[in-house]
Amino acid sequence: MSASANSRSTYQSTQRLTESESTSADGSIAISVTARIDYNLRFSKQAVLVIADHTEQYSQLASQFLVSLSNGKPSAIQLDTPDNHINVAFVAASSKLNDIQMRCRLIEQLFVNALFDPEQSLAVSVLRFAKQHGEAISIVIDHAHALSLQVKYELSQLVNLAKKSKLTINVVLFGLTEAAQQLATNKSLFKNKMVVIDAESGQVVSLDDKKMTLEKSVSPLALWQKLSLASALIIIAVALIWVYSIIAEDINKQTFNTKEQTVLEGQTSQGLLLPISNGVLGNENTRTMQKKQKSSLIEQSTHASKSSGTVQATSEEINHALMTNQLVSLSKKKPAEAGDVLQALAAADNKITVKVIDNADKEMVIQNHSAEISNSYYQTKSEEFDKGYVIQIAGFSDNKLAERFLSLYPDENLHSYQKQLSGKDFTVITTKAFANKAQAKSIIQSLPIQLIERKPWVKSISSVINEINTFKR
Repeated sequence: MSASANSRSTYQSTQRLTESESTSADGSIAISVTARIDYNLRFSKQAVLVIADHTEQYSQLASQFLVSLSNGKPSAIQLDTPDNHINVAFVAASSKLNDIQMRCRLIEQLFVNALFDPEQSLAVSVLRFAKQHGEAISIVIDHAHALSLQVKYELSQLVNLAKKSKLTINVVLFGLTEAAQQLATNKSLFKNKMVVIDAESGQVVSLDDKKMTLEKSVSPLALWQKLSLASALIIIAVALIWVYSIIAEDINKQTFNTKEQTVLEGQTSQGLLLPISNGVLGNENTRTMQKKQKSSLIEQSTHASKSSGTVQATSEEINHALMTNQLVSLSKKKPAEAGDVLQALAAADNKITVKVIDNADKEMVIQNHSAEISNSYYQTKSEEFDKGYVIQIAGFSDNKLAERFLSLYPDENLHSYQKQLSGKDFTVITTKAFANKAQAKSIIQSLPIQLIERKPWVKSISSVINEINTFKR
């Protein structure tokens, strides 16, 4: 270098320091932010991030730095270029711009009509174009806090690779303090790659500084607001529990009323057939009321059957069905008194003739057909028929049940005998005796439907005699 060139360089450096320095009241020299940026770009060769607490502060500095790049005054950046020409790209970042859009805007400003891959890192694409063109590049980004961490890292990596490749690529970012706080959170990625400068003092701020620590988010709710919210939640919970208890109680009442109504209806229907207990019949008014109730029930059932198109059952079939259900459930329920059964039969089909002999004692004389349990019938028939047969219909361990069953079918000429079953007396009910087995089988289909449903079967008289003899022992 010639002496004249050396003197000119010394003059330029002295003039630049004079413009950027000022003396404070205590005599210390304060360096401006622009001079601090020039110094770091020239000597540390790292990306620079200028931060401030307000947008006006860093935006004004960004404008001043752009002016310093565009005017004719020499600077530390311009001294490294032979023709004093710098390729500058300026982008105002925004949260609405994604990473691909940011890459496109930077590359399109730096290299016109260049084909590039927007998904490729800036450290790769910009460095490649810089090698091809061989010119200095400066990238200035305003509102850097809106940049993603990925783009910040790509820009810092671009400066680092350019330094190794001996290319001049400068990156200066301007933004709020939160941009530096984001770097401090990921300081392992930006160590020795990016310098943070305070816009107010012009001093370099370390990423370990307390200012770079993210402030813990404070709950916007005050203590009284929290207490009010908790109280409201408790009141809502109590109200929901109260409403639930009311609904549950209402459902239980409805269920209880339904069951009670069902029981009352059952008792009423039984009361139509069994209005008098303890085997004592009522007076003439009671019997008249029973007949009226029975007639009303018959008329209602007739009207219902006509409207629905069904065939009405006879009174005998209804009585048989009722008595059959009673006999089936007697093993679980308390047995009814004989007088109650006789009274039900009297109210149902009027087949029982009742005469009151003495009003004081209310004794009854019942004229009906009842089969007597006798074993002699089968002995007589065994002598009459060489091989006689009967049809076994039912069996009862309770003699009272057997008598009631026989009283239901007085026209079927049923007979019974007793035998031993599981150590207890057991009464068996059969039909009359038949001369042969074929004749007995043919009679089964002519029995009432209630007896056929019991699945009767043919049995020889000789086996009946053996069971009777076993019982007598």
